[in-house]
Amino acid sequence: MPVVRIRPIMMVVLCYLLFFSPELSGQPRPAKKIVEYGWDVPYPDFVRDHIRQMEQRPFEGIIFRTRGFDHAFEVQPWSKEKLQEQLDVLGQIQWVRFTDNFLILYAASQWGMDWFSDEHWRIIEENLKLFSLAVQTGHCVGVCFDPEPYGTDPWVYPGSYSDKSFEEVCAKVRQRGKQFIRALQTHRPEMKWLSFFQFGLYDSILDEPDAKVRQEKLRQTTWMVLLPSFLLGVLEGAEPNTILIDGNETAYYYEDSEPYYRAYHTIHQRALSMVPEDLRAKYRCQVQAGAALYIDQVTGVRPDDVLSHYMPAEDQLRFFEHNVYYALTTADEYVWCYSERMNWWLPPEEAGDRKLPEGVEAALRSARQKYNAGQPLGFDIQHIVETAREKQRNSGDKK
Repeated sequence: MPVVRIRPIMMVVLCYLLFFSPELSGQPRPAKKIVEYGWDVPYPDFVRDHIRQMEQRPFEGIIFRTRGFDHAFEVQPWSKEKLQEQLDVLGQIQWVRFTDNFLILYAASQWGMDWFSDEHWRIIEENLKLFSLAVQTGHCVGVCFDPEPYGTDPWVYPGSYSDKSFEEVCAKVRQRGKQFIRALQTHRPEMKWLSFFQFGLYDSILDEPDAKVRQEKLRQTTWMVLLPSFLLGVLEGAEPNTILIDGNETAYYYEDSEPYYRAYHTIHQRALSMVPEDLRAKYRCQVQAGAALYIDQVTGVRPDDVLSHYMPAEDQLRFFEHNVYYALTTADEYVWCYSERMNWWLPPEEAGDRKLPEGVEAALRSARQKYNAGQPLGFDIQHIVETAREKQRNSGDKK
C-alpha cells in the first residue's frame, strides 16, 4: 500500500481547520444555569415588585409559584377569571438577568384524584392548559414539577385499585402522563419540564436484566411505584423541542465528586432499562441530567444530625463550594439550588433568623467562576468529610 505523504502546506491548512476554524474551535462551552428554589419561593407580585434586587443574586432564574393554582392533580375546575389577576402580574415582570424561570406544580392530591376517572382528567387537562397560559404570560422557559406527595399520595399501588392489576394501573397512569404534558404544552410547545427526580430514583432496580423481574421489584417498592409509568407518558407526549430534565434530588446528600458522575451515567444510560425500546431514541434526545444543591444539608442549618454539624464554618463553605462546582460540571444545563431555613430575597434586617448564612453566596460565586474559567476546584474535601465523620461517630459513642 503506498504511503500517503502530506505536504507541509497541507499540514498548515489542516492545523488551521482543526485549531482555528470558527466552526470547530470557536464554539462556546455549553452554558450551565443555576435556578433558586426553597421555602422562600415567591409569588408573582413579589417577583414583579422586587425583580431588580432579586437579579443581583448569582442565579440565571428562579422557581416560583402562582397563588392557589399550583396543584397538578386538583379535580376542581380552575377559573380563568380568578387567575386573571395573577396573569396580569406575570405579564408585568421585567426579567433581565433571570432568563430561565419556572412555575412550579405540586403532585399532592388531597382531592381524591382517580387515574381512571375521565371526568377528573378532563378537569385536570383544562386546569393545566390555564397553567400553560400562565407559563407563557410570565415568559417562563417552562414548568417545574415536584412529584413528592405532601398530601394524599397519587403514586401508590394498590391503594384504591386493589381490583385492578399492576399492569392495568400502570397503563392508565402512562396515558395520563401523556395527557398531562400535552396540556402543559398548549401555550408553550417548546418548554422545559424540570422534575425534581425521574428514573434515577429507582437506582436499585435499573441493572436488573429481566424486564419481568424488574417490574415485579418495582411493584414491591414502597414509594413512588406508579411514577415511572407517568414519566413514560410524559416522554411519549413531549413535543420534539420539549426538554425533560431529571433534577436528581438525591444529589442533596453527595459528599464527594464521584456520585455526580455516577448519577449522570445513571440518567443517560442505566435509566434506559426503564424506557421501552421505541422511546429510547426520544429519551436520548430530549432528557437532560440536572443536579440539586441543598444548602441546609452542607452548612449545618438542618436540625437533623447531619455531617456538616461536625465541621467548622470554613469547612462547611468548602463543602458547599465543592458541591456547586461538581453539580455544574455534571449537569447538562440546569442546577437547582434548594434551601429551607433561609431567604435569598429579603434584606438581612427583614430576614431575621432566616438570613443567608455568611459566606454561602461567595462560595457559590467562587465555584461558578472556577467552572466558567475552566479551572480546577483547587481543593479536595475528603479530609474534611473524614474528619467530620470521625467526630460524628465519637459523638454517637458518647450518647
